[in-house]
Amino acid sequence: MINVEYIEGSQEVLYLIQPLWERLKDYHRNKSKYFADTYANKRFQDRINELTDNSKVGMKVNLVKDKDTGQYIGYCISTINKEMIGEIDSLYVEKEYRKQGIGSQLMERALEWLDKNKVKSKIIAVGDGNENVIDFYSHYGFHIRKIVLGQVSNA
Repeated sequence: MINVEYIEGSQEVLYLIQPLWERLKDYHRNKSKYFADTYANKRFQDRINELTDNSKVGMKVNLVKDKDTGQYIGYCISTINKEMIGEIDSLYVEKEYRKQGIGSQLMERALEWLDKNKVKSKIIAVGDGNENVIDFYSHYGFHIRKIVLGQVSNA
């Protein structure tokens, strides 16, 4: 059994997730059939700016730390926008720690926070090539509502 600690925060802990976010970005870049360049060109500061812009009225960051190694091994970022729509913006668990309930704990904590803040609805976006996570999210009541297509740049 792994010995983990869950840490809660907001904008003040965002920079702690950078190495994990970079690995998630690389994962999406490698999985994406059509938008690998979008992931390749995305910088962490750009993502921070998106998460902290004026359209957000709330943010929760849940971090997971392996207490034995001292390493951060997962995170989940949830936000609430001005329309009171809650979003699971980003969720990642290091590969060697998956299938041990950490992702489920992160989801439960995020959903609890969104419920506590009485959001009108909750959403999650799944990038192309990462459709295998849809089954995981369906356990929490998330199902495909619509599919948004984006045109691939010819540049």
